[in-house]
Amino acid sequence: MSLSDKILVQLYFPQFASPSSSRFEGLFLALNKNDGNKNNNISYFIFPERVIRGEDKRTSILMKNIPKTIKKREIRSLIENFANINYLGIKQDKKSKDFIIAYLNVINYKSIVPIYMGLRKHTFNYYNKKIVTELFYSKYQGKEELKKLLKR
Repeated sequence: MSLSDKILVQLYFPQFASPSSSRFEGLFLALNKNDGNKNNNISYFIFPERVIRGEDKRTSILMKNIPKTIKKREIRSLIENFANINYLGIKQDKKSKDFIIAYLNVINYKSIVPIYMGLRKHTFNYYNKKIVTELFYSKYQGKEELKKLLKR
Protein backbone atom coordinates (compact mmCIF):
# COMPACT_ATOMS: atom_id res chain seq x y z
CA MET A 1 0.00 0.00 0.00
CA SER A 2 1.46 3.34 -1.06
CA LEU A 3 1.70 6.36 1.20
CA SER A 4 -1.10 8.08 -0.74
CA ASP A 5 -3.36 5.05 -0.24
CA LYS A 6 -2.68 5.08 3.51
CA ILE A 7 -3.68 8.73 3.68
CA LEU A 8 -6.87 8.05 1.72
CA VAL A 9 -7.75 5.25 4.14
CA GLN A 10 -7.31 7.70 7.03
CA LEU A 11 -9.53 10.25 5.29
CA TYR A 12 -12.37 7.84 4.57
CA PHE A 13 -12.07 6.04 7.90
CA PRO A 14 -11.32 8.83 10.39
CA GLN A 15 -11.54 6.45 13.35
CA PHE A 16 -8.16 5.09 12.19
CA ALA A 17 -6.58 8.56 11.85
CA SER A 18 -3.66 9.43 14.05
CA PRO A 19 -4.62 11.47 17.12
CA SER A 20 -2.21 14.24 16.20
CA SER A 21 -3.65 16.22 13.30
CA SER A 22 -0.45 18.26 12.98
CA ARG A 23 1.45 15.14 11.92
CA PHE A 24 -1.14 14.48 9.23
CA GLU A 25 -1.10 18.09 8.00
CA GLY A 26 2.69 18.09 7.81
CA LEU A 27 2.60 14.93 5.72
CA PHE A 28 -0.15 16.39 3.56
CA LEU A 29 1.91 19.55 2.92
CA ALA A 30 4.97 17.47 2.09
CA LEU A 31 2.98 15.47 -0.46
CA ASN A 32 1.61 18.65 -2.03
CA LYS A 33 5.11 20.11 -2.30
CA ASN A 34 6.27 16.95 -4.06
CA ASP A 35 3.35 17.33 -6.46
CA GLY A 36 4.79 20.59 -7.73
CA ASN A 37 2.31 22.81 -5.89
CA LYS A 38 3.64 26.37 -5.95
CA ASN A 39 0.98 27.98 -3.74
CA ASN A 40 2.80 28.66 -0.46
CA ASN A 41 -0.15 30.11 1.45
CA ILE A 42 -1.35 27.29 3.70
CA SER A 43 -4.69 29.02 4.41
CA TYR A 44 -5.89 28.15 0.89
CA PHE A 45 -4.99 24.44 1.08
CA ILE A 46 -7.89 22.05 1.46
CA PHE A 47 -7.43 19.69 4.40
CA PRO A 48 -10.15 17.04 4.10
CA GLU A 49 -9.60 15.92 7.69
CA ARG A 50 -10.50 19.40 8.98
CA VAL A 51 -13.65 19.47 6.85
CA ILE A 52 -14.72 16.03 8.11
CA ARG A 53 -14.24 17.17 11.72
CA GLY A 54 -16.26 20.34 11.02
CA GLU A 55 -13.34 22.68 11.74
CA ASP A 56 -13.30 24.21 8.24
CA LYS A 57 -16.69 25.18 6.86
CA ARG A 58 -15.71 27.19 3.79
CA THR A 59 -17.80 26.43 0.73
CA SER A 60 -16.03 28.10 -2.22
CA ILE A 61 -13.11 26.55 -4.04
CA LEU A 62 -11.24 27.14 -7.24
CA MET A 63 -9.99 24.62 -9.73
CA LYS A 64 -6.88 25.52 -11.73
CA ASN A 65 -5.24 24.10 -14.86
CA ILE A 66 -8.37 23.65 -16.95
CA PRO A 67 -7.70 23.96 -20.70
CA LYS A 68 -9.69 26.78 -22.29
CA THR A 69 -11.12 24.30 -24.80
CA ILE A 70 -13.26 22.68 -22.06
CA LYS A 71 -16.84 23.97 -22.00
CA LYS A 72 -18.55 25.20 -18.83
CA ARG A 73 -21.21 22.48 -19.02
CA GLU A 74 -18.47 19.82 -19.20
CA ILE A 75 -16.81 21.24 -16.07
CA ARG A 76 -20.16 21.33 -14.25
CA SER A 77 -20.88 17.74 -15.27
CA LEU A 78 -17.45 16.64 -14.07
CA ILE A 79 -17.85 18.34 -10.68
CA GLU A 80 -21.42 17.15 -10.17
CA ASN A 81 -20.24 13.54 -10.44
CA PHE A 82 -18.95 14.11 -6.90
CA ALA A 83 -21.32 16.68 -5.31
CA ASN A 84 -23.99 19.27 -6.08
CA ILE A 85 -22.90 22.85 -6.56
CA ASN A 86 -25.00 25.99 -6.56
CA TYR A 87 -22.59 28.21 -8.51
CA LEU A 88 -19.93 27.75 -11.17
CA GLY A 89 -18.04 30.61 -12.74
CA ILE A 90 -15.17 30.63 -15.22
CA LYS A 91 -12.35 33.15 -15.44
CA GLN A 92 -9.29 33.37 -17.70
CA ASP A 93 -6.05 32.42 -15.91
CA LYS A 94 -3.87 35.54 -15.76
CA LYS A 95 -0.67 33.47 -15.92
CA SER A 96 -1.58 31.51 -19.04
CA LYS A 97 -3.85 32.28 -21.97
CA ASP A 98 -4.34 28.56 -22.61
CA PHE A 99 -6.04 27.85 -19.27
CA ILE A 100 -9.07 28.92 -17.28
CA ILE A 101 -9.93 28.82 -13.58
CA ALA A 102 -13.28 27.50 -12.36
CA TYR A 103 -14.74 29.02 -9.21
CA LEU A 104 -17.42 26.94 -7.55
CA ASN A 105 -19.56 27.08 -4.47
CA VAL A 106 -21.09 24.00 -2.84
CA ILE A 107 -24.36 23.85 -0.96
CA ASN A 108 -22.91 22.02 2.05
CA TYR A 109 -19.29 22.41 3.20
CA LYS A 110 -18.99 18.62 3.58
CA SER A 111 -19.29 18.33 -0.21
CA ILE A 112 -15.77 19.75 -0.49
CA VAL A 113 -14.23 16.39 0.49
CA PRO A 114 -15.65 14.24 -2.35
CA ILE A 115 -14.93 16.98 -4.88
CA TYR A 116 -11.38 17.35 -3.63
CA MET A 117 -10.71 13.61 -3.46
CA GLY A 118 -12.20 13.04 -6.90
CA LEU A 119 -10.66 15.95 -8.78
CA ARG A 120 -7.33 16.76 -7.12
CA LYS A 121 -5.43 14.56 -9.56
CA HIS A 122 -7.82 14.80 -12.49
CA THR A 123 -6.01 15.12 -15.81
CA PHE A 124 -7.03 16.81 -19.02
CA ASN A 125 -5.41 16.02 -22.35
CA TYR A 126 -4.33 19.26 -23.94
CA TYR A 127 -2.40 19.00 -27.21
CA ASN A 128 -1.10 15.55 -26.22
CA LYS A 129 0.04 16.80 -22.81
CA LYS A 130 -1.50 15.64 -19.55
CA ILE A 131 -2.53 18.62 -17.44
CA VAL A 132 -3.23 17.92 -13.74
CA THR A 133 -5.83 20.02 -11.94
CA GLU A 134 -5.18 21.82 -8.66
CA LEU A 135 -7.86 22.68 -6.09
CA PHE A 136 -7.68 25.39 -3.43
CA TYR A 137 -10.06 27.34 -1.25
CA SER A 138 -11.05 30.58 -2.87
CA LYS A 139 -10.11 33.88 -1.27
CA TYR A 140 -13.73 34.90 -1.90
CA GLN A 141 -16.29 32.80 -0.04
CA GLY A 142 -19.96 32.41 -0.90
CA LYS A 143 -22.00 32.50 -4.06
CA GLU A 144 -22.55 36.27 -4.02
CA GLU A 145 -18.85 37.09 -3.53
CA LEU A 146 -17.90 34.79 -6.41
CA LYS A 147 -20.46 36.51 -8.65
CA LYS A 148 -18.97 39.91 -7.80
CA LEU A 149 -15.45 38.63 -8.47
CA LEU A 150 -16.36 37.30 -11.90
CA LYS A 151 -18.22 40.45 -12.96
CA ARG A 152 -14.98 42.47 -12.78
